[in-house]
Amino acid sequence: MSALFGVELRRLLARRLFRLTTLLVVAMFVVGGVIVFFASKTSPAEFEQAASEREAVFESCINSQGFGVPSEEIEDLERFCREETAAMSADPRFDYGEMTDNLTGLAFPLLMLGWLLGASFIGAEWHNRMLTMTLTWEPRRTRVLLAKAGALALVVAVWILVLEVLYAAALYPAAAVNGITDSVDTAFWREMASIALRVDAMSVIAALLGFSLATIGRNTAAALGAGFAYLAVIEGLIRGFKPVWSRWLIGDNVGLFLVGELNTMPGRSRADAMALLLAYAAGFLALAVGFFRQREMT
Repeated sequence: MSALFGVELRRLLARRLFRLTTLLVVAMFVVGGVIVFFASKTSPAEFEQAASEREAVFESCINSQGFGVPSEEIEDLERFCREETAAMSADPRFDYGEMTDNLTGLAFPLLMLGWLLGASFIGAEWHNRMLTMTLTWEPRRTRVLLAKAGALALVVAVWILVLEVLYAAALYPAAAVNGITDSVDTAFWREMASIALRVDAMSVIAALLGFSLATIGRNTAAALGAGFAYLAVIEGLIRGFKPVWSRWLIGDNVGLFLVGELNTMPGRSRADAMALLLAYAAGFLALAVGFFRQREMT
């Protein structure tokens, strides 16, 4: 089993899609870091302009009686307007303390990368008929598929974690030279590590789901199409017509695990969400193994 696992590990790392995607994502991080570096403004004139713009928006909110929000929904107009303009910092410098929110916002693209890698890993082998060749020297299909799934989980776990570290590193010079690092302390790094590990775990689950669907559908497009249809259409319909079922949806549980609390799922914890998502991943993988064992190789 270890030899088979090693073969699958090397095969995944050698894939052109994996290498090109890594290079592209890293290049985007570098470009983003350069843009943030030069966009972080430090001159007194820029500080004054940012403060003036924030005060102008506040005055506009007061004059418009809350930007058109019904008066019965506003208890204190001044407090409401202050809260509305709170996101507009009077300090135009890049604050590294915002990286926790930035990393959480990066979760969805990273999950999609995991899904794509998982679906394409097995989908490409169906397309190129590499599975037939593999089964000639290792006919035990369950071992073959589980070795592929194990190699995928390990690569995605390390890959996504490295990308998160590179993302944080790409933006740090902007804060260190032209920005704010006052809130960067032990608690900050602890929170960053917690978010990074949660995103990493969700990316592995997404990769395994994509892998399982591509195995069942015998190509990458099947997994990508099924994922898009489910997340964009089916889950939306369920939320609209059966809101009580939201607690069982993949998207809602991913959000709960990443954020920690959702109004749509009171009483549910991160542990509950993780347990359900792991059950879904294990269920789909078991279904994929069943299909793979029974399907003829052509």
